[in-house]
Amino acid sequence: MFLVDIGNSGLRACKINCEGRKEFDFATISSPVYKLSWSSIGQEISKHRKPPDASEHRLWTHIDDDQGYDWLVHQVTHFKPSKDPSPWRIASVNRKALDRLLGAIEKNSKRSDRHNSSSVQIVDRRSVGINIQVDYPDKVGIDRLLAAKAAIHWSKIQGLDKPLIVVQAGTALTVDWVDSQRRFQGGSILPGVGLALQYLAAGTDQLPWLPTDSIDRLPRLPGKNTEEAIAAGVHASLVGGVGYLVERYRAEDAQSGQAPVVISGGDGRLVLEHIPAPATYIDNLVLLGLALCDPS
Repeated sequence: MFLVDIGNSGLRACKINCEGRKEFDFATISSPVYKLSWSSIGQEISKHRKPPDASEHRLWTHIDDDQGYDWLVHQVTHFKPSKDPSPWRIASVNRKALDRLLGAIEKNSKRSDRHNSSSVQIVDRRSVGINIQVDYPDKVGIDRLLAAKAAIHWSKIQGLDKPLIVVQAGTALTVDWVDSQRRFQGGSILPGVGLALQYLAAGTDQLPWLPTDSIDRLPRLPGKNTEEAIAAGVHASLVGGVGYLVERYRAEDAQSGQAPVVISGGDGRLVLEHIPAPATYIDNLVLLGLALCDPS
């Protein structure tokens, strides 16, 4: 099975082998996770930026560039025999990127003579299988629900019966609450690191556009130049925002004790060391939640 998590600044995709499994074992996804990345604010920023590092598992592109999606499909599917009709299971919060990916899958299927219109499964909230206690369940980002799904599964394995705080540090930084009955209760949404850096550059005349990897574990404070000042401020908004929200969640449900925090996302490790225990980092939480779904 091919899993795809489409966000607002890129997508992640991988292959898992579900044959013979009665239940997903929550092991770390063993196959490579391929990443297709683009600017999340949907506009060009006319400022110089150090080119992002390229790798065999990551491609930087534009959201409208079909070649990027073709690359992604080729990278993910070349691990499977051409006649194997492995299904795609996709979760998306970006309709444009989803349409582009579906076009690339269709093109690849026709080339390999294994086209099957039922081989693509788009996951929605009904497939996630958790109780959603918010005003408008249909409007909750599927990535938040899948992260909660995986965190709930992790807590069952750990034998925990406490509420959970689920942090996803991606394009948006979400801090969500799952109560002790394993119901998704909603949460908070903040700008993530990459989004903050892009908007600082796009919305000002003189501030530079810094790459996301310029925000390290503990930037120097006070910053002695503009770049250091931006790094210190964006880092503080990330870890300070999450820390404040975690403190509030725990305080408002003090009877449950220290609710565990489950953290994931590209900038999640920056957050982890600033959150009082118990807190854990789990890579690819949304993909893991996707593997746990039953879209039938």
